[in-house]
Amino acid sequence: MNSTGAVTSIFDLDGVLTTEDTMASLVSGRLTARPHRLVAAIAPFLLSQAAPHNSALRPAMNRAIVALALGGMTRHEYESLAVATGQAMARRTTVVEQAVARCGLAGLQGPTVVATASEATLARAFLDSLGLRDIPLAASRLDFTRRGPRLSAHNIGQAKVAAVRAMGFVPEQAILYTDSASDIPLARVARRTVTVNAARRSISKLTAVANEITHERWS
Repeated sequence: MNSTGAVTSIFDLDGVLTTEDTMASLVSGRLTARPHRLVAAIAPFLLSQAAPHNSALRPAMNRAIVALALGGMTRHEYESLAVATGQAMARRTTVVEQAVARCGLAGLQGPTVVATASEATLARAFLDSLGLRDIPLAASRLDFTRRGPRLSAHNIGQAKVAAVRAMGFVPEQAILYTDSASDIPLARVARRTVTVNAARRSISKLTAVANEITHERWS
């Protein structure tokens, strides 16, 4: 609870509001259309998947994959692609309707934020298309260089805790909705954690650190 008695809620996006990985969908679409870049992305992808959730290697490899996929794009080109991708994903059956409804209700009941490792323009387009236009967003950010977009702020792990705090939310007062062990830093401080459609391994890791935890299966 906060000082007014309202409940604070923090929602992960990928795996909670949708069963898809939003940024991976955008990046894979770009790579598939450019086979030479797809081949170059295989090694960093495998390294990223093998790295522990709290390892510095994982975000480094993700930055490399993003740079490979989006190389040469201008800000306008990227934002047009991100908005179109986010809107398309909001129309797919991969949307978890119960989670979307819970997020919308939480926004009416108290401070609520979607905190995601996905990129901000893409995630905002997705949320807006779901009717969650008024829900604040903490997300990863891109810088645009002469070579194209680069992942400059990866909102994952401890960085997500810092981002939520910077927006004025108090995670110690929050209910965290997540499916991923990458949210262990948030689960450690959140008042309560709710796992949503989480894999057994993630449930085990989150249970080990959470102050209080429950498990949900939503569709």
